[in-house]
Amino acid sequence: MNRSFYITYALYKGECILTNILRNIINSSDANMRGDEIVGSFIGVRVSKDHRLFRGILRISYKELKLLKNFLMKLRRSGVSYKIIHRGKGSIVIIFNHNKACNYCPLIHLSGNAVPKTCFLTSLGLLFELISEDKISLDEELFHILFSDVAEKVMDYMLTPREQEILYYAYFRGYYDQPRKIHLTQLAEELNISKSALNEILRSAERKIVTAYMRHDMPHLVIEKILGKINIYKSS
Repeated sequence: MNRSFYITYALYKGECILTNILRNIINSSDANMRGDEIVGSFIGVRVSKDHRLFRGILRISYKELKLLKNFLMKLRRSGVSYKIIHRGKGSIVIIFNHNKACNYCPLIHLSGNAVPKTCFLTSLGLLFELISEDKISLDEELFHILFSDVAEKVMDYMLTPREQEILYYAYFRGYYDQPRKIHLTQLAEELNISKSALNEILRSAERKIVTAYMRHDMPHLVIEKILGKINIYKSS
């Protein structure tokens, strides 16, 4: 039996030039914004040996195009150079450089037993998604833990063992080939389950996979869910 692991979301309390830009955009907006309207997720970062130059790749998703334009304009004005390397529906990927790398930035210097899965750039601050074997404790002067729970409760797009088994079998039998090498009826016979049961399992697995992809491609969907969980935890 697989042992579960923990997912923790922790907000970094320190300063960050990029989060300050987002915070300024949200605070100066006329609309009543929650903080998930424009969000970034870091794909990769590095810093020069002298810690003077910070370079990274950032995926930015947004609900309104004007928020993105405002963010990119303020990046330039803050001395952060960037280049758009990919455009998607409601998101872009940029590679950026700036010479204000912080010696305390947890993107570079995060320590402890937890492994960072993702770091989100939000108007609330840098938000870390951490993986650990057990519940973790972080330096309270540097981090505020929003919530922490077993992965099955947080990552609701994880496939069950049965879904994995069926999905793998269907894939390698050519069910997802174009054209298909095997159809649902034959697949159900080979797996010795009803056609309707097989269809339900595959649809559940496919929905979870699409959900995981959308949250990866549009990080504001993740933050929207996190904000919802924070409200749930506060009311419990």
